[in-house]
Amino acid sequence: YFNLEDLLPDKKGVDEESSDKEQQEIDIGSINGEMIYQFYKQKLVSGESCIKSLVDLEKGGTFRVSCDRIGSGQGFTGPELEFEMGGAMSEFYTHIKPKMTDFDILIRADVVATKVIVGTQINVDDLSKQRHFLRFRNAVTLKTNLAYAMIRMANIKKGDLVCDPFCGSGTILLEALDVYRTEQIRCVGMDVSRRSANGARENAIAEGFNDDICKFHCCDARNFKRHLEDESVDAIVSNLPWGVITGQKNVSDLQTMYEIFLRNAWYVLKDGGRIVMLVLRGLQLTRIIRKLSGRYRLLSVNVVRTTNNLPSIVVIEKLTVDEVRTSVKRQLGYLAQFVNVSSEMYNALNYEKIDETTL
Repeated sequence: YFNLEDLLPDKKGVDEESSDKEQQEIDIGSINGEMIYQFYKQKLVSGESCIKSLVDLEKGGTFRVSCDRIGSGQGFTGPELEFEMGGAMSEFYTHIKPKMTDFDILIRADVVATKVIVGTQINVDDLSKQRHFLRFRNAVTLKTNLAYAMIRMANIKKGDLVCDPFCGSGTILLEALDVYRTEQIRCVGMDVSRRSANGARENAIAEGFNDDICKFHCCDARNFKRHLEDESVDAIVSNLPWGVITGQKNVSDLQTMYEIFLRNAWYVLKDGGRIVMLVLRGLQLTRIIRKLSGRYRLLSVNVVRTTNNLPSIVVIEKLTVDEVRTSVKRQLGYLAQFVNVSSEMYNALNYEKIDETTL
């Protein structure tokens, strides 16, 4: 990849007093297609950039450059970048030629803010749209590339039991079984919709995973302890209800469901087990987790970009004990032998209840 800032004139020697003003005048918006062509052609000639797929392409082979842009403020369009970078490549790799259709190699030159990422697209079709829907597709589905990222955050090991209490079509669990196919993991999926639970089971069977490997239950996630023993689950990975419908009338109902789910999950998780959740209201969920801080440690919160939204992947880890509470209780117990306190004062010192409605 390269940064668009690298195409801007070198500002060495500019007075400090005027540099800020000139920086505003000479910005990303001033970069045009010709500048991109000259810059990338020089990178190819100098050997700083090399596209191996084009080097290995047989004489007379064809390629195309395609571009997607994320961000604003660029002074060029996607088609302009495709044309100019394609021109630089065709002039440097003289044994091949560009072709818009029926080409041999597709080169991606995608712009993300101020970065231009160049690479070879390996697959033709978007694999994230069709995987794991052999028999059933839920109304709301999760792309498998996002499911893969969540699975990798769950720290899954050989022989682990993975649970998705809001499984829908079973995408997350089927992706986990695919990624860890040789690790002999087992999965349990649950959904309040019997149609979804049955459909997910059909998808699993179609991919060769029977009930011994992947079980599905029609169950409200707030009561999933009925199907799981205490401290039996190694990881919970789930796309939690976003509340666009569930919380439309009363968002507090969604908050209550999240909290009950997290309280119940603590019992079925093994010590150190992780919960990886995709949620729309990342800030709301992190506040609920802080409320339950004695039970979980917040590991990370990552905002991701989907087609038209910005959900968050929240990762937490089960704490065996509330370390802070245990420390305070230990200190109170030790120091109490040196202080004569009344029973009323002792009860006040050890009082833990709070009015959670004000949090």
